[in-house]
Amino acid sequence: MPRSHGGDGAEDPPPPSGFGRGQHVEDLIPAKRKRGKAKNKGLRQTIALNKGPVSLPFDTEVTYSPIGIPNDWFTREVGSYMFGHFAFDKSSYNYVSDAEKNAMEVHLRRRFNFTEIEKHPKCRQLMDGLNAVYMKRYRSRKAKAKEEHLANGEETDVARARANIPKGMSENWNKTVDYFLTKEHKDRSCANKSNRQKQLYTNRGGSSTYSSFCFKKTRLEAFKNDHTLKDGRFASELEEQKYAELQAEFESQSEPNVEDEFGEGSSSQVNEVQVFEKVFGARRGHYIGMGRKPSLSRFAPPSCVGPHEKEQTPPALTE
Repeated sequence: MPRSHGGDGAEDPPPPSGFGRGQHVEDLIPAKRKRGKAKNKGLRQTIALNKGPVSLPFDTEVTYSPIGIPNDWFTREVGSYMFGHFAFDKSSYNYVSDAEKNAMEVHLRRRFNFTEIEKHPKCRQLMDGLNAVYMKRYRSRKAKAKEEHLANGEETDVARARANIPKGMSENWNKTVDYFLTKEHKDRSCANKSNRQKQLYTNRGGSSTYSSFCFKKTRLEAFKNDHTLKDGRFASELEEQKYAELQAEFESQSEPNVEDEFGEGSSSQVNEVQVFEKVFGARRGHYIGMGRKPSLSRFAPPSCVGPHEKEQTPPALTE
Protein backbone atom coordinates (compact mmCIF):
# COMPACT_ATOMS: atom_id res chain seq x y z
CA MET A 1 0.00 0.00 0.00
CA PRO A 2 1.32 3.49 -0.76
CA ARG A 3 2.45 5.46 2.27
CA SER A 4 0.37 8.68 2.60
CA HIS A 5 -2.04 10.57 4.78
CA GLY A 6 -4.76 10.46 2.18
CA GLY A 7 -4.12 7.02 0.78
CA ASP A 8 -2.64 7.89 -2.64
CA GLY A 9 0.85 8.90 -1.53
CA ALA A 10 1.03 11.83 -3.98
CA GLU A 11 1.76 14.43 -1.34
CA ASP A 12 4.28 12.41 0.69
CA PRO A 13 7.84 13.69 0.84
CA PRO A 14 10.60 11.25 -0.13
CA PRO A 15 11.79 9.01 2.70
CA PRO A 16 14.70 10.47 4.71
CA SER A 17 18.25 9.43 3.86
CA GLY A 18 19.26 6.21 5.54
CA PHE A 19 15.67 4.91 5.56
CA GLY A 20 15.37 1.34 4.35
CA ARG A 21 18.19 -1.12 3.80
CA GLY A 22 21.12 1.18 4.60
CA GLN A 23 24.63 0.02 5.51
CA HIS A 24 25.86 -1.61 8.68
CA VAL A 25 29.01 -0.36 10.36
CA GLU A 26 30.71 -3.73 10.00
CA ASP A 27 30.02 -3.66 6.24
CA LEU A 28 32.04 -0.45 5.91
CA ILE A 29 35.15 -2.00 7.53
CA PRO A 30 37.09 -4.14 5.04
CA ALA A 31 37.81 -7.66 6.22
CA LYS A 32 41.36 -8.20 7.44
CA ARG A 33 43.43 -10.23 5.03
CA LYS A 34 44.66 -13.52 6.44
CA ARG A 35 47.70 -14.57 4.43
CA GLY A 36 48.12 -17.82 6.33
CA LYS A 37 44.67 -19.07 5.39
CA ALA A 38 45.23 -18.11 1.75
CA LYS A 39 48.50 -20.05 1.69
CA ASN A 40 46.86 -23.07 3.30
CA LYS A 41 44.08 -23.00 0.72
CA GLY A 42 46.53 -22.70 -2.17
CA LEU A 43 48.57 -25.63 -0.85
CA ARG A 44 45.49 -27.83 -0.39
CA GLN A 45 44.23 -27.03 -3.89
CA THR A 46 47.61 -27.82 -5.48
CA ILE A 47 47.87 -31.13 -3.60
CA ALA A 48 44.39 -32.04 -4.82
CA LEU A 49 45.26 -31.15 -8.44
CA ASN A 50 48.56 -33.06 -8.30
CA LYS A 51 46.93 -35.95 -6.46
CA GLY A 52 50.04 -36.00 -4.31
CA PRO A 53 52.76 -33.92 -2.63
CA VAL A 54 53.92 -30.60 -4.12
CA SER A 55 57.37 -30.20 -5.71
CA LEU A 56 59.74 -27.62 -4.21
CA PRO A 57 61.83 -25.53 -6.66
CA PHE A 58 65.30 -24.46 -5.50
CA ASP A 59 67.89 -21.81 -6.28
CA THR A 60 70.62 -24.17 -7.51
CA GLU A 61 72.97 -21.37 -8.59
CA VAL A 62 73.93 -19.62 -5.35
CA THR A 63 72.04 -20.28 -2.11
CA TYR A 64 70.35 -23.69 -2.68
CA SER A 65 67.28 -22.36 -0.87
CA PRO A 66 63.68 -23.23 -1.82
CA ILE A 67 62.02 -20.50 -3.88
CA GLY A 68 58.75 -19.45 -5.49
CA ILE A 69 55.18 -19.84 -4.28
CA PRO A 70 55.76 -23.47 -3.09
CA ASN A 71 58.46 -22.10 -0.80
CA ASP A 72 55.94 -19.63 0.69
CA TRP A 73 53.65 -22.59 1.40
CA PHE A 74 56.55 -24.62 2.80
CA THR A 75 57.86 -21.94 5.18
CA ARG A 76 54.34 -21.20 6.42
CA GLU A 77 53.68 -24.91 7.01
CA VAL A 78 56.96 -25.31 8.90
CA GLY A 79 56.26 -22.30 11.12
CA SER A 80 52.69 -23.36 11.80
CA TYR A 81 53.75 -26.89 12.78
CA MET A 82 56.54 -25.62 15.05
CA PHE A 83 54.27 -23.20 16.88
CA GLY A 84 51.76 -25.94 17.55
CA HIS A 85 54.12 -28.82 18.45
CA PHE A 86 57.48 -27.44 19.65
CA ALA A 87 58.45 -26.01 23.01
CA PHE A 88 60.77 -23.08 22.33
CA ASP A 89 63.09 -23.98 25.18
CA LYS A 90 66.25 -24.38 23.09
CA SER A 91 68.70 -21.73 21.94
CA SER A 92 68.61 -23.08 18.37
CA TYR A 93 66.78 -25.57 16.16
CA ASN A 94 69.96 -27.67 16.16
CA TYR A 95 69.23 -28.70 19.75
CA VAL A 96 65.64 -29.81 19.14
CA SER A 97 65.26 -33.56 19.74
CA ASP A 98 65.46 -35.97 16.80
CA ALA A 99 62.01 -37.32 17.67
CA GLU A 100 60.44 -33.86 17.22
CA LYS A 101 62.35 -33.25 13.98
CA ASN A 102 61.31 -36.63 12.57
CA ALA A 103 57.66 -36.03 13.46
CA MET A 104 57.73 -32.69 11.62
CA GLU A 105 59.36 -34.29 8.59
CA VAL A 106 56.61 -36.93 8.45
CA HIS A 107 54.05 -34.10 8.48
CA LEU A 108 55.85 -32.21 5.70
CA ARG A 109 56.37 -35.29 3.52
CA ARG A 110 52.60 -35.69 3.23
CA ARG A 111 52.49 -32.24 1.60
CA PHE A 112 55.84 -31.80 -0.20
CA ASN A 113 57.78 -34.13 -2.47
CA PHE A 114 60.95 -35.01 -0.54
CA THR A 115 61.61 -37.99 -2.83
CA GLU A 116 62.49 -35.63 -5.70
CA ILE A 117 64.94 -33.81 -3.45
CA GLU A 118 66.62 -37.04 -2.32
CA LYS A 119 67.10 -38.13 -5.95
CA HIS A 120 68.56 -34.77 -7.01
CA PRO A 121 72.32 -34.77 -7.90
CA LYS A 122 72.83 -31.96 -5.38
CA CYS A 123 70.69 -33.53 -2.69
CA ARG A 124 73.07 -32.66 0.15
CA GLN A 125 73.04 -28.94 -0.68
CA LEU A 126 69.25 -28.92 -1.08
CA MET A 127 68.73 -30.64 2.27
CA ASP A 128 71.03 -28.07 3.84
CA GLY A 129 68.81 -25.38 2.28
CA LEU A 130 65.76 -26.96 3.95
CA ASN A 131 67.58 -27.08 7.27
CA ALA A 132 68.29 -23.35 6.93
CA VAL A 133 64.52 -22.81 6.57
CA TYR A 134 63.90 -24.86 9.72
CA MET A 135 66.45 -22.85 11.70
CA LYS A 136 65.08 -19.51 10.53
CA ARG A 137 61.45 -20.45 11.22
CA TYR A 138 62.38 -21.73 14.68
CA ARG A 139 63.92 -18.33 15.45
CA SER A 140 60.91 -16.40 14.13
CA ARG A 141 58.32 -18.55 15.95
CA LYS A 142 60.32 -18.30 19.17
CA ALA A 143 60.38 -14.52 18.71
CA LYS A 144 56.59 -14.56 18.32
CA ALA A 145 56.24 -16.57 21.53
CA LYS A 146 58.57 -14.06 23.25
CA GLU A 147 56.29 -11.20 22.15
CA GLU A 148 53.33 -12.98 23.76
CA HIS A 149 55.40 -13.49 26.91
CA LEU A 150 56.39 -9.81 27.12
CA ALA A 151 52.82 -8.65 26.47
CA ASN A 152 51.51 -10.71 29.40
CA GLY A 153 53.72 -9.48 32.20
CA GLU A 154 57.03 -11.28 31.73
CA GLU A 155 58.80 -11.41 35.14
CA THR A 156 56.47 -8.90 36.84
CA ASP A 157 53.56 -11.32 36.66
CA VAL A 158 54.70 -14.84 35.79
CA ALA A 159 51.36 -16.35 36.78
CA ARG A 160 49.56 -14.08 34.32
CA ALA A 161 52.09 -14.92 31.58
CA ARG A 162 51.50 -18.64 32.14
CA ALA A 163 47.73 -18.22 32.17
CA ASN A 164 47.59 -16.33 28.85
CA ILE A 165 48.48 -19.21 26.55
CA PRO A 166 48.90 -18.30 22.87
CA LYS A 167 46.54 -20.10 20.54
CA GLY A 168 47.99 -23.47 19.55
CA MET A 169 50.66 -23.73 22.28
CA SER A 170 48.67 -25.27 25.14
CA GLU A 171 51.04 -28.21 25.76
CA ASN A 172 54.37 -26.40 25.41
CA TRP A 173 53.75 -22.91 26.75
CA ASN A 174 54.97 -23.54 30.32
CA LYS A 175 58.27 -25.00 29.05
CA THR A 176 58.70 -21.96 26.81
CA VAL A 177 58.04 -19.52 29.66
CA ASP A 178 60.52 -21.40 31.88
CA TYR A 179 63.20 -20.99 29.21
CA PHE A 180 62.51 -17.27 28.77
CA LEU A 181 63.13 -16.81 32.52
CA THR A 182 66.58 -18.48 32.46
CA LYS A 183 69.79 -16.45 32.69
CA GLU A 184 71.12 -18.20 29.57
CA HIS A 185 68.26 -16.87 27.45
CA LYS A 186 68.42 -13.36 28.93
CA ASP A 187 72.17 -13.07 28.27
CA ARG A 188 71.78 -14.36 24.72
CA SER A 189 68.82 -12.03 24.10
CA CYS A 190 70.84 -8.99 25.21
CA ALA A 191 73.76 -10.01 22.99
CA ASN A 192 71.49 -10.49 19.97
CA LYS A 193 69.83 -7.13 20.56
CA SER A 194 73.23 -5.44 20.65
CA ASN A 195 74.25 -7.18 17.41
CA ARG A 196 71.06 -6.11 15.63
CA GLN A 197 71.76 -2.49 16.50
CA LYS A 198 75.10 -2.76 14.67
CA GLN A 199 73.49 -3.85 11.40
CA LEU A 200 73.97 -1.37 8.56
CA TYR A 201 71.06 -2.65 6.46
CA THR A 202 67.47 -3.53 7.27
CA ASN A 203 65.46 -5.91 5.11
CA ARG A 204 62.18 -4.28 4.03
CA GLY A 205 61.17 -6.84 1.42
CA GLY A 206 57.97 -7.97 3.14
CA SER A 207 56.83 -11.52 3.77
CA SER A 208 58.35 -13.01 0.60
CA THR A 209 61.83 -14.43 1.20
CA TYR A 210 64.84 -12.84 -0.48
CA SER A 211 65.56 -15.98 -2.51
CA SER A 212 61.95 -16.13 -3.75
CA PHE A 213 62.08 -12.51 -4.91
CA CYS A 214 65.37 -13.20 -6.73
CA PHE A 215 63.56 -16.07 -8.47
CA LYS A 216 60.91 -13.65 -9.76
CA LYS A 217 63.28 -10.74 -10.55
CA THR A 218 67.04 -10.17 -10.71
CA ARG A 219 69.26 -10.03 -7.62
CA LEU A 220 69.89 -6.34 -8.29
CA GLU A 221 66.13 -5.66 -8.30
CA ALA A 222 65.77 -7.78 -5.17
CA PHE A 223 68.35 -5.63 -3.37
CA LYS A 224 66.50 -2.45 -4.36
CA ASN A 225 63.14 -3.89 -3.29
CA ASP A 226 64.51 -4.88 0.12
CA HIS A 227 66.11 -1.51 0.86
CA THR A 228 63.52 1.02 -0.29
CA LEU A 229 60.51 2.51 1.46
CA LYS A 230 56.93 2.37 0.20
CA ASP A 231 57.36 5.64 -1.72
CA GLY A 232 60.35 4.23 -3.62
CA ARG A 233 63.06 6.15 -1.73
CA PHE A 234 66.04 4.31 -0.30
CA ALA A 235 65.94 3.92 3.46
CA SER A 236 69.40 5.45 3.88
CA GLU A 237 72.14 7.15 1.87
CA LEU A 238 74.42 4.15 2.44
CA GLU A 239 71.92 1.74 0.87
CA GLU A 240 71.45 4.07 -2.12
CA GLN A 241 75.23 4.33 -2.51
CA LYS A 242 75.67 0.53 -2.43
CA TYR A 243 72.92 0.09 -4.99
CA ALA A 244 74.66 2.56 -7.33
CA GLU A 245 77.93 0.64 -6.89
CA LEU A 246 76.16 -2.65 -7.69
CA GLN A 247 74.61 -1.13 -10.82
CA ALA A 248 77.97 0.17 -12.03
CA GLU A 249 79.68 -3.16 -11.38
CA PHE A 250 76.98 -5.15 -13.19
CA GLU A 251 77.17 -2.80 -16.18
CA SER A 252 80.96 -3.03 -16.34
CA GLN A 253 80.89 -6.84 -16.29
CA SER A 254 78.16 -7.08 -18.92
CA GLU A 255 79.92 -4.81 -21.44
CA PRO A 256 80.99 -6.51 -24.72
CA ASN A 257 84.57 -7.67 -24.40
CA VAL A 258 85.15 -9.99 -27.35
CA GLU A 259 84.68 -9.18 -31.04
CA ASP A 260 83.75 -11.92 -33.46
CA GLU A 261 84.63 -12.07 -37.17
CA PHE A 262 81.79 -9.65 -37.95
CA GLY A 263 83.09 -7.07 -35.46
CA GLU A 264 80.25 -7.61 -33.00
CA GLY A 265 80.97 -7.88 -29.31
CA SER A 266 79.71 -10.67 -27.06
CA SER A 267 78.82 -10.02 -23.42
CA SER A 268 80.54 -12.06 -20.76
CA GLN A 269 78.38 -13.86 -18.22
CA VAL A 270 78.09 -11.80 -15.06
CA ASN A 271 79.23 -13.59 -11.90
CA GLU A 272 76.73 -12.23 -9.38
CA VAL A 273 78.62 -13.61 -6.38
CA GLN A 274 81.80 -11.78 -7.41
CA VAL A 275 79.86 -8.54 -7.95
CA PHE A 276 78.23 -8.59 -4.51
CA GLU A 277 81.43 -9.61 -2.72
CA LYS A 278 83.37 -6.86 -4.49
CA VAL A 279 80.85 -4.23 -3.31
CA PHE A 280 80.10 -5.57 0.18
CA GLY A 281 83.14 -7.69 0.96
CA ALA A 282 83.31 -11.39 1.86
CA ARG A 283 81.69 -12.83 4.95
CA ARG A 284 81.90 -16.31 6.43
CA GLY A 285 78.76 -18.38 5.78
CA HIS A 286 76.82 -15.59 4.04
CA TYR A 287 76.78 -13.61 0.80
CA ILE A 288 75.96 -10.06 1.88
CA GLY A 289 73.00 -8.87 -0.17
CA MET A 290 72.32 -12.35 -1.60
CA GLY A 291 71.77 -14.90 1.15
CA ARG A 292 73.39 -17.87 2.83
CA LYS A 293 76.37 -19.75 1.45
CA PRO A 294 75.71 -23.42 0.64
CA SER A 295 77.39 -26.18 2.62
CA LEU A 296 77.20 -29.95 2.79
CA SER A 297 74.45 -30.72 5.26
CA ARG A 298 75.13 -32.96 8.23
CA PHE A 299 71.35 -33.41 8.35
CA ALA A 300 71.12 -35.03 4.91
CA PRO A 301 69.56 -38.51 4.89
CA PRO A 302 71.73 -41.54 3.99
CA SER A 303 70.08 -41.73 0.56
CA CYS A 304 71.81 -38.44 -0.33
CA VAL A 305 75.29 -39.84 0.31
CA GLY A 306 76.92 -41.69 -2.55
CA PRO A 307 79.17 -44.76 -2.07
CA HIS A 308 82.33 -42.72 -2.75
CA GLU A 309 81.36 -40.15 -0.11
CA LYS A 310 81.18 -42.69 2.69
CA GLU A 311 84.91 -43.34 2.55
CA GLN A 312 86.14 -39.86 1.69
CA THR A 313 85.82 -36.61 3.57
CA PRO A 314 84.03 -33.95 1.48
CA PRO A 315 86.40 -31.14 0.44
CA ALA A 316 86.10 -27.90 2.40
CA LEU A 317 84.49 -25.03 0.52
CA THR A 318 86.72 -22.06 -0.30
CA GLU A 319 85.98 -18.62 1.05
